[in-house]
Amino acid sequence: MRRGLRLVWLGGVAVLLMALVTKGVERLLHPETLPVRSVVIEGDFQYLDRQAVSETLVPYASGGFFSLDLRPVERAVEAMPWVHGVSVRREWPDRLVVRVDEQVPVARWGETALLNQYGELFHPPVETQPEGLPALWGRDGRERPLMERYLAVQARLADVGLEVEGLQEDARRSWVIRLQDGSQVVMGRGMDTDRLDRLVRMYPRLTEHRDEPIKRIDMRYTNGIAVAWGEPAEALE
Repeated sequence: MRRGLRLVWLGGVAVLLMALVTKGVERLLHPETLPVRSVVIEGDFQYLDRQAVSETLVPYASGGFFSLDLRPVERAVEAMPWVHGVSVRREWPDRLVVRVDEQVPVARWGETALLNQYGELFHPPVETQPEGLPALWGRDGRERPLMERYLAVQARLADVGLEVEGLQEDARRSWVIRLQDGSQVVMGRGMDTDRLDRLVRMYPRLTEHRDEPIKRIDMRYTNGIAVAWGEPAEALE
């Protein structure tokens, strides 16, 4: 009998404790309990407007410390065009910390898009895009290979004082190097390092005995190259 009463008593205590815990959790999750009073935005910005980030957060960053859903806060900031990544955390007792990683543009893709350092496309407003980036053109899905090719070509041609403005690849993967002086180098299909080495060897000889600027170099020959010359600078004035 006593054992039965004891079990009933323990059961009652357990029910009471569960009720208290449930009530406590409900209280903690109530939006008015421990409200978030400050939002800290972390990150180094060159293109993002910190005030714009703050204004974006306003509709999402209000509520209780425990009840606030962090995922909508992240999504709201991630939707901003110059944002690469976002992390949000709570800091006791009433602070929300939003860490924003800005996109780092390394090249232009086509007419309106940019590539970041990972070869990923993003589409900030054209008027916010920086000048002087190398320009890459190609089919969708070729962003990373062309960026890697550009870096390799840029490093190799720097040995003979050539600055690469950009690369263009067509649907058949035939590609062209565009140089800062306005000339072009037609490379054919694929990344043929032998052709690139031949260009580096022969370029100094091409400019050694002629004053006319080079307009176009065609590397699609097995053992040689074809060169088209522009008019002398005097004739263009």
